Formats: sequence, structure tokens, C-alpha cells
Amino acid sequence: MSPTESQISEPSATLALDMVGRAYLALALLYETTHPGEFEGVQQKIRAFVEDNFRIIQETSGRGTLAAGTVEGAALLVNSVLVEVENKIATMVRPSRYMQG
Repeated sequence: MSPTESQISEPSATLALDMVGRAYLALALLYETTHPGEFEGVQQKIRAFVEDNFRIIQETSGRGTLAAGTVEGAALLVNSVLVEVENKIATMVRPSRYMQG
């Protein structure tokens, strides 16, 4: 019994989301390091953008163009990345104003 296209593409999509998530985390940490305290506002805009897009995808996928659970699974993975970034940024040790110059 050969795997279906859906079974093959699901791990690939998960891997791609994981890679994008790791790249996003690295960029977020770099941004917060160079602009201390500014990332929270940026993250809120990114989260709103992502949530709006997943809502739109969910509404349009009702036509049966995506496998059941695809949008929910992707939204869960993306949300976990956003939460991880928020947690990492929140725990960063920021240089004091004295050290900044």
C-alpha cells in the first residue's frame, strides 16, 4: 500500500514550518538584541497578521480544497512558534542603560 500524496506532504509541510519557525526565532532574537524592548510591538503586529490570514484560509478552505485538519495543524504550529519567541524574548537579559552608553 503506497502512501497518499497527503501523507507524504504533511511531514514536508511540518518540516517547512519548523524551519521557518526557527529562522523567525533567530531573527526575533537578533532584532530584540539590536533594538531592546521594541520587539513586543512588532510581535503583536505579526501575531494579528498571522491570525487574520489563518482566519481567511479557514473560511475559504470550507470548500474542501484542503485536507481536514490542515489549517488547524498549521495554526497550532505557528502559534507555538510565536509563543516560543515571546517567551525567549521575555527571558532575555537586556543590557542596562548604563552599559548601553
